[in-house]
Formats: sequence, C-alpha cells, structure tokens
Amino acid sequence: MLQENIVETEGRKFRYLQRKGDGPTLLFLHGLSDSADQFSPIAAHLPEEWHLLAFDQRGHGGSWKPEKGYSPLDYSQDIKNFIDAVGINSLHIFGHSMGGRNALLFSTKFPRQIQSLILGDIGPDKNLEDIKATIDFFNSLPTSFNTEEEARSHLQKRKPGYSDTNIEILMKNLEKQDNGTLVWRYSKDACIQSVTESRSREWWEYLPEVKCPVLLLHVEDSSELSTDVAKRMIEEIPDIQYQPISNSGHNFQLEQPENAAREIQRFIETP
Repeated sequence: MLQENIVETEGRKFRYLQRKGDGPTLLFLHGLSDSADQFSPIAAHLPEEWHLLAFDQRGHGGSWKPEKGYSPLDYSQDIKNFIDAVGINSLHIFGHSMGGRNALLFSTKFPRQIQSLILGDIGPDKNLEDIKATIDFFNSLPTSFNTEEEARSHLQKRKPGYSDTNIEILMKNLEKQDNGTLVWRYSKDACIQSVTESRSREWWEYLPEVKCPVLLLHVEDSSELSTDVAKRMIEEIPDIQYQPISNSGHNFQLEQPENAAREIQRFIETP
C-alpha cells in the first residue's frame, strides 16, 4: 500500500506516496490536473518488492503552487530536486500525459539519474487546438461543490464508465474548506499555464538526446497522441519499444491498471 509523505526541498513542499521495497525503484508522474493517487491501481499489480513513488507535481494536489513557472523544464527540475530530497541516486520513471513530457526532458537533463523511461500516451508535438480546448474545459468546470454527493455525481457524469473505486480516487483531488464546500486541489491557473507552455511549441529536439531505454505506451485512437506523431517518435528516440493500448481512454492507468502494470514490469525486468 502506498503511504502518504511530505518532503521539502529548497523551501518547496511536495506531497508524495511511497511503498518501500528492495527491488527496482519506479517513480510515477501524473498528468494535468491529476495527482499521485491515480497510480494506486497500477501499484497494486506490481511486485511487492518494488520501491514505488509518486508525487504531486507543482500546482497540483498537496504540493506547492507557485504563481508562475510551469514549463516542462520547470517540472523537470522539480523531478531532480525530489529525487535528491528522498535520497535516490537513479530510478525508472513512468510519466503519464503531462508527466511523460516532463520526464522526457528530465531524462535529457539528468541522464545519470534515470535507468529507463515509460511514456504514457504523450508526444513532443505542438498543439494549439489542445490549448484552447483545455482552457475551455477548465473554464467550464464548477469551482466548488456544496457536498461530497454533488462532487461525486459530477465526476460520475464526466466519467460514466469509471468504477466506484476510480471515482473515489478522483474524489481525492478535492479538499474540504472550512465552510464545508469542496474545491479542486490543483490550481486552475497552473493547469492553464502548463498546457500553454507545453503545447505552444515543439519539443522534438530533445528526443535524439534520450540515452536510456524507452517504452511508449500508446492508446489506440488517442485524443492526445496521434499515430503519425507516435511513428515519428519511434524513429527519433534511439532505444525505444512501442506498445499499443486497446479499448481504453487516455487515462489507461485507471482504466486498465493490470495491463499497464504488466507492460511496465515486462519492460523493466527484461534485459
């Protein structure tokens, strides 16, 4: 079971989850507006001896929320600071969506601290339409809920195919205020800045610089990663394996945790 912790580095607080073990060390990095809790289902399907960590990235969950500084380069420096703060020399990283792009840049800036990289349904491409759609999405969301039942009903309507377990994981992304209302644990401004910083330019120049083995987990008919972009990634990353994910939405870490865990374990344990 993942245990909640807080670590402070350079005056910045990061909330993280950890399950200690003597096996491979794997760090999970969540996507936009998500949190470390999204990886609990995958963790349950990975070997008990593995050392697992997941932290809320800046602007999200229980971690610090600066007013600015939401480029993938800023996030990648946080990864470095977090790893150093918890005393780990090198590890494997699985980054989903935004977390994958941040991990990609980390791997090129700090190659000695990463053993392998797993990219979850994300690419390095520019996408101005995605910026607009994401901003419209956040502007349309309720800012608060009067009761847990109201919040749960909202999430069930947004994610009609999700299990009760997954809905409860999403509920952890809300926190209760003194007046009893529930608000999102992420910063809306941080999310808008993040997608603007990451999607307003290309990041292709970093791909040939990745020195560690890479596994690309690509959701078929993905709304976030086109087939053409995935094919180009396979051509430009020196050491890469490709695995499609069928019958799932973008958040396959919640929708297909057993399948995702199996592919991650196979990749990390295969020489």
